[in-house]
Amino acid sequence: MLKTLAQYPSRTRRNHSVLEAIKTFEQDGLLKNCWIAGRIVGVLDDGFVLQDESGRMDIIGDQLNVGNIVEVDVKVETRFVKGRESATVYLAKKVQVLVECLSDFYIRREDPNYVKMVIDLRLKDFLNERAKIVKGIRDFFWSKDFLEVETPSLVKLPGMEPYLDVFKTQFTGIPFEGEPAKSEQMFLITSPEYAMKKLLVAGHEKIFQITKSFRNKEHQSTLHNPEFTILEWYRAFASYEEIMKDTEELVSSLAKNLRDDHHVTFAGHRVDVGAPWDRVKVKDLFKQYAHIEYEDFEDIEKFRKALKQQGYKVTAKTPYEDLFFMVFLNVIEPNLGLKKPIIVYEYPTQMAALSKKCDHDPRYAERFEVYVAGMELCNAFTELNDPKEQQARLEAERKERQKLGKDDYPVDQSFIRALEFGMPPSGGIALGVDRLVMLLTGVTDIRDILYFPHRDL
Repeated sequence: MLKTLAQYPSRTRRNHSVLEAIKTFEQDGLLKNCWIAGRIVGVLDDGFVLQDESGRMDIIGDQLNVGNIVEVDVKVETRFVKGRESATVYLAKKVQVLVECLSDFYIRREDPNYVKMVIDLRLKDFLNERAKIVKGIRDFFWSKDFLEVETPSLVKLPGMEPYLDVFKTQFTGIPFEGEPAKSEQMFLITSPEYAMKKLLVAGHEKIFQITKSFRNKEHQSTLHNPEFTILEWYRAFASYEEIMKDTEELVSSLAKNLRDDHHVTFAGHRVDVGAPWDRVKVKDLFKQYAHIEYEDFEDIEKFRKALKQQGYKVTAKTPYEDLFFMVFLNVIEPNLGLKKPIIVYEYPTQMAALSKKCDHDPRYAERFEVYVAGMELCNAFTELNDPKEQQARLEAERKERQKLGKDDYPVDQSFIRALEFGMPPSGGIALGVDRLVMLLTGVTDIRDILYFPHRDL
């Protein structure tokens, strides 16, 4: 067998994938002039294991260094194997080392996913399924006559959510015609919402976008990555009821296409994602799981008193949002969507700064979230389109940011001006694509459905 040293050649003789070579032999009973190529991922007593994108093959030949990328002129022989009459084996006639792996090929948990994928083929399968899911999302919305749009990730002013931190950067120009270079602070978006609403104002009635968004200062967990993929879609002349139906249909159709089943298994729970889903009001959840009566939930002083009686650490200054999350995150959320996805709707108005108030009770807003197996999947509204009320709510959120010691910046007046031109009644939603992929593949760690998660950079 001829074996040469690595020369980093520009061209190879590969004319079959591993899978094609196996299928060719099964069909024809022989292999002629069959060159395969890939990475050596294991050593055998009498050879090595070669892997390409299509699969793996055990090859009899000289033992070679794990990690090297090689091309092999392979043939098939029938040999006697102890304990069996005979067996088909793949034999290396010639081997050319194409690229030498110069580093230790031992796989550590903290190694980047491109290394982990070589050893754990499930990771590659998950990422392949991710691509199918993203394609399925696009196919779903294109089939419903939505327009796919692209809006900026780098903006002059971000959203005003009190509990979100943003990534800041600096744009610096160059001197021009005697004028000094100009510099301005910029931000990475936490959501493309403002820009997409401007498109509603401009006359686009059904739009969707799959894009990257960014959130800073979030704790490391299996559900969070500072850079994540978000799906947002908006319907003009619609409300959050239509968005609920879209969400049910999207998730159930993706599960059916990927698994040929409406059931998914996530975090130990087998969930039927087929429509229709369960629906429950927020205040009913607080009564069911935390024994908070409606009148206590709807009055901040009574809410504080009720939680203090239950042993929560509450002061006379604890804001409503903190009271809400004390209970919701610890007592309610882990119980949601364990058998069917659940649509949680009608949030307190102070928890929905971009949503319209309910006509029947202005203390509540037309906002919903979906939970599956205890995981939040999306957040949706009947969108607020009154510019004066929107200005007032965003100013209130700005004051809350100041109280919390967050970065302070003004309300984006270009967004307010857009609403002044007139945005039609609309429903909209933000859905986490990474979490949707996790749900449909059963993966419980976000790092395993991202090519290069933050902790592996």
